[in-house]
Amino acid sequence: MRYVAILAALCLLSVGISGCISQSGYEFKTGTMHPTVINDLLKKGTVVLFLTQNNCPTCEQVKPKIADLQSQFNGTNVTFAHFNLDDNSTSKSLFGAYAVKSTPTTVIVRKDGAIATFIGDFDTSTVKSAIQDAQKWK
Repeated sequence: MRYVAILAALCLLSVGISGCISQSGYEFKTGTMHPTVINDLLKKGTVVLFLTQNNCPTCEQVKPKIADLQSQFNGTNVTFAHFNLDDNSTSKSLFGAYAVKSTPTTVIVRKDGAIATFIGDFDTSTVKSAIQDAQKWK
């Protein structure tokens, strides 16, 4: 099943939800606190996090879609980062910070810190639109 959702648990991490922007198929929510590693990446612009774990068949199906999106945004201010829950403590802290309950999860973080979260398999055009919208924010 294809769907897009904002994790309800992220509301617990919010310092304010004013400034929510609704778009067709996704929503950016502001006020989320981010781990240091993501704050460092945000200095360059929009960040697309691809969060996976070992032995995840859906993760393997989504990898080519992420790779295609990455090639489409090559040379722009969009940073793609892949973190595997099973790899290291940085990955585990990201999963905790974004309240990730299942994989794969793709999180788009705007430069202002607002996020949109795509859980499981997704429609590439919707994610591409969300990335393009995220790039508009200074």
